[in-house]
Amino acid sequence: MVEKARGAAAGLALILALAGCSSAGDGDGGDDGAGAKAAATPLNASQLAQAIPSKLAAPEGWKGRQPRVLEGSETQKLCQLAARFSCAGLTAMANTQYSQTFDTDVKFELLAYDTVDNAKAGMKTLVADTREGTTAETFKPLTINTGADETDAYAKEKQTNAALRVGTVVAFVIGTSLPQDRDLQSFATMQVQRITTAVTGKNPDA
Repeated sequence: MVEKARGAAAGLALILALAGCSSAGDGDGGDDGAGAKAAATPLNASQLAQAIPSKLAAPEGWKGRQPRVLEGSETQKLCQLAARFSCAGLTAMANTQYSQTFDTDVKFELLAYDTVDNAKAGMKTLVADTREGTTAETFKPLTINTGADETDAYAKEKQTNAALRVGTVVAFVIGTSLPQDRDLQSFATMQVQRITTAVTGKNPDA
């Protein structure tokens, strides 16, 4: 994965294997975050495992991968190894991937924090990391509305990416060669909805 954003995704995937439109902090310019406010309480590892998109939830024509979840002290150790986002208050991580063809996929990364303030710091550092090295020629801000508390979405060559904060959870959705422009919006919205459902103790796949 040569792209910076794909590098961030690969970093999280490696960690787990071992065990926009507006800038971060400004909201997403269109959402009021009403649905996301329910997620102001921390998610435990079990809830995060439900929040990450499941194989069952993969849209028609897409193949899901079994999600991976990491929690506890190992999360902190491996977060420091990745050094791509704030580790303060990080309690669990999860990732998965949907694929359509060999070079068409969407990756989902979730970071669970113990407080909203720590999640905001996680969002800020993740956005800074994924934007590093971009230029006006390669970077195109995107506008998506998902109900998240914060959103940073952009296109870069074959990628369309969105960093999202939903209460105490930071999500990163990385699309590569997505067939349609609206696909990033759809996948990001699904991710936000799964987080807000999981925090209530309900199963998003029920």
